[in-house]
Amino acid sequence: MMGLPSAAKAHQAKVDAVNELLQSGNRDECDNPLIIPVAVHFQNTGIPLDCAIEMALSQIQTLNEDFSATNPDIDTWYDLQPSIWPTIDNKESCISFCLATLNHPSGYGLSDGDFAVTINDVDNDQNDFDGDWAGYLNFWVRPIGGGTLGYSPLGGSGNGDGVTCDPAYFGSVSCGGNSISGTYDMGRTITHEVGHYLLLEHPWGSGGCSSTDDVSDTPVTDGPQFGCPAGQTIVNCTAPILWPSYMDYCDDACLFMFSEGQVDRMETYVENSLQNLLNNAVTSCQETLCIGFDAMVSSVDESCSGQDGNITVEPLGGSGPYAITLVPGPNAINGSFNGLVEGSYTVNVVDQNGCEFTESVVIHRDAPNLSLLDVQNEYCSDGTGGVEVIANEPSTFQYSINGGATWFLEGVFNDLNSGSYTVLAQNSTGCQGQVEAVVLNESNLNISYSERSNVNCTWFDNGSIRVQANGAVEPVEFVLDGIETSNSGWFDLLSAGQHFVEVIDAVGCTAEGLFEIDFDFSTIGEDCPCDVFVPNALTPDGDLINEVLKVQASCPLYDFSIQIFDRWGHVVFQSNDPEFQWHGGYEGSDNYQGYYVENNIYTYRMTYRWGSVEANSVETQSQVGWVTVMR
Repeated sequence: MMGLPSAAKAHQAKVDAVNELLQSGNRDECDNPLIIPVAVHFQNTGIPLDCAIEMALSQIQTLNEDFSATNPDIDTWYDLQPSIWPTIDNKESCISFCLATLNHPSGYGLSDGDFAVTINDVDNDQNDFDGDWAGYLNFWVRPIGGGTLGYSPLGGSGNGDGVTCDPAYFGSVSCGGNSISGTYDMGRTITHEVGHYLLLEHPWGSGGCSSTDDVSDTPVTDGPQFGCPAGQTIVNCTAPILWPSYMDYCDDACLFMFSEGQVDRMETYVENSLQNLLNNAVTSCQETLCIGFDAMVSSVDESCSGQDGNITVEPLGGSGPYAITLVPGPNAINGSFNGLVEGSYTVNVVDQNGCEFTESVVIHRDAPNLSLLDVQNEYCSDGTGGVEVIANEPSTFQYSINGGATWFLEGVFNDLNSGSYTVLAQNSTGCQGQVEAVVLNESNLNISYSERSNVNCTWFDNGSIRVQANGAVEPVEFVLDGIETSNSGWFDLLSAGQHFVEVIDAVGCTAEGLFEIDFDFSTIGEDCPCDVFVPNALTPDGDLINEVLKVQASCPLYDFSIQIFDRWGHVVFQSNDPEFQWHGGYEGSDNYQGYYVENNIYTYRMTYRWGSVEANSVETQSQVGWVTVMR
């Protein structure tokens, strides 16, 4: 067509007009959707109508997602863009598409409400053009062959022209004997061709690195990309190719964006060259008739008295009269539904054009206004506690304090022991609530402590305490750590640490307390003796009786030393081990086969500290004595 001077001239005029508007910056801001009505014509495909409609709807969905940048794979662009194309942004277009449902051309057997989808009703000899369908963006779906997926005018007119696509690449649904291509199976052939229809060139323009597509933010490239680059940086002129653009030739799975410049160019072309499509959308697209149609829904919850909830519906926009329904009922002519009980409801409003508004509403039921008027505590487990609850409601309530096993007309409960109580309340319409109350066991009984002694013995526990019960009625029982009992409150032989004591008096009053026993080795307690015994004779004669000299102590010893002397003052034996044993031999030969001392009297001198190592305040003790060796 560009070989025809008239066609080339008309095309260049379109390009110049759009370029001038873009350069002047006077393109209208897209405050409202630019809705384009679509008609789909299946020719010689053998695809039945129900499948054709399904394919058409899937294609319209893909178009709207791709143009509005809500396609599921747009995140791939956001992941790649910062590192590969940091200066290029995608854009959400305000262009949207509807499969027309109203005011169809006559002679095609379509009624209002039917989708504008035809099967073999358009003469294929008209070269993908039918003036009856002026005012629509027409999709001609027919076998093309030769490896061509689709084609489009470069800048459509909306005068009965449109985009042509092979059925193997149209939409994303396989049905009716038609199978969608495994490579081009996401409907992006039509997205690409509609880009052409809205005056977008291929990124490589006429080819070569000196070409242009008249879009400032698409890098120059000398030719198309095929397959799926999957994140690659490809440079074949001066900058990374924008291969994810819908206007390249990659597989559908690797096309997922329009650049900001591409979107601006398409929107400018629609606003200035395709007003006939926008005007026709008002009467051919049900969606267009429904723009601005809404409803305001308010609700009032059911009170505790019951059956007095309310839902009020006020239609906004659209064309009356309105059909307003509530599911489940009741019915209401004026949109005010009264006498409702708690539950889930669905509001549905339909205007004269068939525009529909639906909203779910949940009516809750108010809980009863319950008050805890009074709590009486029992005294010393005497069972005189009490609770009083009242419902501040106009209806009559019943009350239960035993989980609903028994109900009473009054919320007064007496003769209670200490504890936590839940008082239930309900009326005849099923309004229910509860109040929590705690009854305490009051008492003047309290605990104090005297004569406390910390543990000051390092080899056994000798802590002690006297517990006093103040305000008690005799006799009193004291229980220590839940095990040991006492009538006097005196406890001894206590270990260091925390102890729990409970006091119970004659009238059942109780008191509990904690106290702590610590270590104190600053002075050793009088109840912490240490006897060190040294025998005064040994008979190392081999009868295994009284064979050795050894020390026996009632407490641990450390810093120990013993020396044994003969009558001339010579050391015959010495050791620093409190577990030593002397067999009556000389130092260095202390065994039965070595040299032994003579039978005689020997003296010893012994020094030591007693207690554990922690008892470092204990002074060094000295002890001397004599021992007789007899064989």
